[in-house]
Amino acid sequence: LPGPDGPGASIAGGSSLVVFRASRHKAAAWRLVEFLSQPSVQRRFHALTGDLPPRRATWDNPDIANDVHARAFREQLERVKPAPKVPEWERIATEIRLVAERAAHGEVSVDEAVRVLDTRAARILEKRRWLLARKNGA
Repeated sequence: LPGPDGPGASIAGGSSLVVFRASRHKAAAWRLVEFLSQPSVQRRFHALTGDLPPRRATWDNPDIANDVHARAFREQLERVKPAPKVPEWERIATEIRLVAERAAHGEVSVDEAVRVLDTRAARILEKRRWLLARKNGA
C-alpha cells in the first residue's frame, strides 16, 4: 500500500508451514518443514514455480538478488506489517483488491479509489463500531 510520502507498508500474506498439535507424524512433519525451509530448496522452488522465498538468506543468492522483478518484491517484504486482527479483515482485503484493480486499469483515479475504499471499509466496520460503543457505554 502506498504511503503518504513514498513507499508505505505491505501486508503479510502467502502461506505457512505448520505441524498440527494432533499430528501422529510430528517428527516427519517437522523434518519436512526443515527441508522446505532450507535456502537451497527455496531457490530451487523459486526457479520451478516463481514463488518468492520467505527466508532472507535465500534472497542473497545472485539468481534471485539480481532478478529485477524479484527485487521489487524484496523491497516490499522489508516493509511488511501484519494484517489487522479484526474478523472483518477478509472482507476489507477483498474490497482492497477490487478497488485496486479498477485503479490499475485506469477505470478510477487513485484519489477516487481511496475514497471508495474508505467508504466501503467504514460500512464493513460500522457494526463493530456500534457494538464497541454500546460495550463502552457511549
